Amino acid sequence: MTDQSEPDNTRYNSQDIHDLATLQSALYNFIPISKHMGINADSYDGERLVLSAPLANNINHQLSAFGGSLFSVSALAGWSILQLKLAEMKVEANTVIAGGDVSYSHPVFETLHCEIELPDAYPAFRDKFLETGKASILLTSNIMLDGQSAMAFSGKYVVRKV
Repeated sequence: MTDQSEPDNTRYNSQDIHDLATLQSALYNFIPISKHMGINADSYDGERLVLSAPLANNINHQLSAFGGSLFSVSALAGWSILQLKLAEMKVEANTVIAGGDVSYSHPVFETLHCEIELPDAYPAFRDKFLETGKASILLTSNIMLDGQSAMAFSGKYVVRKV
């Protein structure tokens, strides 16, 4: 009997992530912690992606959002927007995070809302990636609270064609 909480053993292919539903499925199947955290792909307009996660799944001993959860949602936002862009380019690639910095401004006592927008450097990144098969980009995401950033994450992502 198969445990329903086990990830799907389907091979990952970045070209399969072409909308919010397939992104949501990929997050849960290939990054199982995202399912436990309750991460949801809320909206995407081609330039900006919004993820959310319930506080109940990500709470700490002070009844606010756990810092590690805030970090994880933010890091996954960068990975996620790149997967959507890779599918638009119709290339199969592997994306990893090479490092990141975070600053916490305010505790979060409600649903985690993470926003990420493609930077001005994205076209140069895309062109280099398509030309050489490998490129890196610095992406910034924010956990938003009442229209302000409660936490800012800046991560370096490396993408390589497979």
